[in-house]
This record gives sequence, C-alpha cells and structure tokens, in this order.
Amino acid sequence: MAANLSVLVRPFGATHPQDFDICDRRYGTNLDIPRCDVAVARLDSGPARIPYRISDQEGPHTLPRSSDYGGCMVFVEVAGPHLPQTYSLIPDVVQSLASHVINECVGRDGRSGGFATLDLGRLIDFVLNPSTAFPANYPSSTTFLTVSITSSDKKNPSPGNYDPIIADTLAGAARDAAMHVPAASAVRKRLVERAQWFRRRAMRMSTGGSTWPWWG
Repeated sequence: MAANLSVLVRPFGATHPQDFDICDRRYGTNLDIPRCDVAVARLDSGPARIPYRISDQEGPHTLPRSSDYGGCMVFVEVAGPHLPQTYSLIPDVVQSLASHVINECVGRDGRSGGFATLDLGRLIDFVLNPSTAFPANYPSSTTFLTVSITSSDKKNPSPGNYDPIIADTLAGAARDAAMHVPAASAVRKRLVERAQWFRRRAMRMSTGGSTWPWWG
C-alpha cells in the first residue's frame, strides 16, 4: 500500500514480522504527543503476562479498555469473529505499542491517529494453511489485538474488525504465499482464490465503519 498524506503503513520489523502499524487521519487529527503520553501512562503497566477477561463491562483486567486525556484516546481491543473468554497480555507491551503509534503517527505523520496490531500472525497462519476450509470458521485462537490512538470523539474504532487494511493484509499474505508454490498446484489455486476473496472484502469495507468486517 503506497504511503500518502493520510495513510502510512509500516512493518514493525524482525521482532514482529507479521504485525504492523498504520497512520490514518480518519482516526484523529491535531493530536498532541504529551497528552497522548499521559493517556498511555494511565493504562495498566507491568512485565507479567495477565489474562484479561473479554467483557462489555469495563473493569479491572477486562477488554476492551480505554484511556483518555486531553482529547487523546487510547483503545485496546481484541478482534475476530469468535472471541475467547480471556486474552493474555503483557501490559508493558501494550504501552510500548501505544507509544510506538504515538511516535510514528502523532509525531512523524502530522499529529494523526492510527493503530498497531499484535498477534496478527495467528490469523495469517490460519488463512495460509492449505487445509483450512474456506470461507473459514475462524477459531478463537485467531483472535488478535489492536492498540489505537484516536481523537476522543472516535468511540470504539475496532480497526481489527472493520479497517480494510486488515483484509488487504490477509490478501497480500495469501498472494505472496502463492508465489512460492508451483504454478500448477492446487495449493497455489487455493491461495490465489483467498487473496481475491479478501481483496473484494476490503473494497466493501471503510475505515471507521462498523458494517462490513473482514471475515464476511
């Protein structure tokens, strides 16, 4: 995906090879780094892995959760069609991802919002598995996390469910995988079909929307 003034996608690199961050002004504009830093500091902290309960009622160690300060909001959400009852997180890692988005999007990309993913590789591996029936019945093990930096008026953005970049990422992963198997193989045909399916899905989705999730 090409970078432009409103959207910029970057891979994290070797430590998170299948996760990425994206800067997009539709998640927020005119955000302020010091205020966003305070919002992040109000999240849980600590190096130990903690099971968070997935619930509509926010409380201690529940997801989704948010933190707001001075017009800057941090959202921590899980994504996927079939969510587990709990999702294990290291709070310091979540804070690090949020700070990464602030540095890249608020700092370098003109004070815009954006989000980062964590554990997206679980979903990608499932989609690329040739034995996966498709369209798939996604197990809870494919759930992944998003950490978003937004304007305070952007309620529950849920980019992991509704941002077209997720479907585009899955399409790209399937397309790239198809290039590494023999041209005449059934596996390549399956991967190409999956890439085309996710690309069509992405075209129906919209950033900030809540109607068309990536899974259908």
